[in-house]
Amino acid sequence: MNETASGPIRVARIRIEVFRAPMPSPVVVSFGSIAERVVAMVALEDSDGVTGWGDIWGNFPSITTEYRARLAGRLLPDLLLGRAVDDIPANYAGMMRQLRVLAIQSGEYGPVAAVVAAADQALWDLAARRRGVPLRRLLDPGARDRIPAYASGLNPDDGPEMAAAAREAGHRNFKLKVGFGEQTDRGNVEAIRRDMDGGERLFVDANQRWDLETAQKAAEWLADAGVGWLEEPIRADAPDEHWQRLRTAMRLPLAGGENLPDHGLIDRALGWLDFMQPDVGKWGGVSDNAAIARRALARGRTYCPHWLAGGLGLLHSANILAAVGGGGLLEMDVNPNPLRDAVVGDALEVEDGHVRLPDGPGLGVEIDLEAMAGWRAASEEFA
Repeated sequence: MNETASGPIRVARIRIEVFRAPMPSPVVVSFGSIAERVVAMVALEDSDGVTGWGDIWGNFPSITTEYRARLAGRLLPDLLLGRAVDDIPANYAGMMRQLRVLAIQSGEYGPVAAVVAAADQALWDLAARRRGVPLRRLLDPGARDRIPAYASGLNPDDGPEMAAAAREAGHRNFKLKVGFGEQTDRGNVEAIRRDMDGGERLFVDANQRWDLETAQKAAEWLADAGVGWLEEPIRADAPDEHWQRLRTAMRLPLAGGENLPDHGLIDRALGWLDFMQPDVGKWGGVSDNAAIARRALARGRTYCPHWLAGGLGLLHSANILAAVGGGGLLEMDVNPNPLRDAVVGDALEVEDGHVRLPDGPGLGVEIDLEAMAGWRAASEEFA
C-alpha cells in the first residue's frame, strides 16, 4: 500500500525541540525512579508547509534525552532533507539499514532506533495531515474512534490512592508497579482489589525485577488475587526456556514487549506472551508497531501499546490501537506530566474506561510550542 497517495513527501525543514519539567513526586519503578519529565520532539515540515510530529523516546534515565535529540540533529538531515518519501514503511526500513553499521560501531542501538522511530512517527502524522484524515484512518479506513484504556504508573507508596483518583477521572482499568517486596506488593494489590467494582481490572508490572523462581512464586499469589496480567516479571533478554517455563507454570496472562528491539525477538516472544506491548518510540515507529500489532492479532495475542512519556507518542499509540483493533487497551500514565498535557490537552478525555480520539487530521492536535516555551531546554532547526 502506498501510504502517501497524495504524492511523495519532500521534507524541507526539520525541527528538534527538548523540554524539561519538574515533577512534584517521582514515578517509581523497580529499577529506579523518574524524577522529572523530559521530552524530545521531532517536527518534519514538507515543501508545502505541512508539519508532522514524533517523540524521541528517552524518559529513563532523563539525562539521555538531550543526547538523543542531538543525535537526531546529526542523523536526520542527511536521511530526510530534500528527499522524496513515497512509502513510509519502506523508508523506515531503509533508514534502519543505512544506520546499522553506525549502531554497531557506536553501540548506540537504542538511541539510533529511537531517533528513526520518531522520524517515522512524524512522517505518518505528516502524511495523514496532507491527506486531511486522522492518522488512524490512514492506517485503516475502518478504524475505531473510541478505544479502551487503563491508568498506568501506580506507584508503590500510594498506588491505592492513585487508583481511586484515576477512577474518579473515568478509568476502569489500572496497572500497579510491583517488585518492591512481597509485603508491599501484596498490600497494594489487595487494597486496590478491595475497592474495585464489577468489570474493573487490575494489571501489574514488575519491570524485569525478578529471577525465574521469584517470578513463579509471585505469579501464584497474583493469580489468586485476580490480577489481569503480569508484565515483564523477568528480564526481557532472559533465555527463551525461562520465559516458556514461566508461561507454562502461570495461571494468569503474561505481558511484555516494550524491550524487544527486533522482529526476531518479538516473533519468538509471541510464543509465550498473551499481551504484546511494543513501544512506538523505543523501536519501530508507526510502521513496525502497526505491523507487529497485526502479527500479534493473527497469532491470537492481544496488542496493548506501551507508552509512558510525552503526548505525541501517546497519540501515535492511540491511533495504532484504533486502527488495528482487537481487545487491547491504551496505556495512560496518570502521574503528573505537564509536557504531555500541553500536547494532548483534552484530546483524550477518559469516560467509563475509554477514550475518544480527536477527529482532526493526523494526530488531531495542533502543537503550541510557545505554550511550552517555559520548559524549553534545547532547540535546533535544519533546512
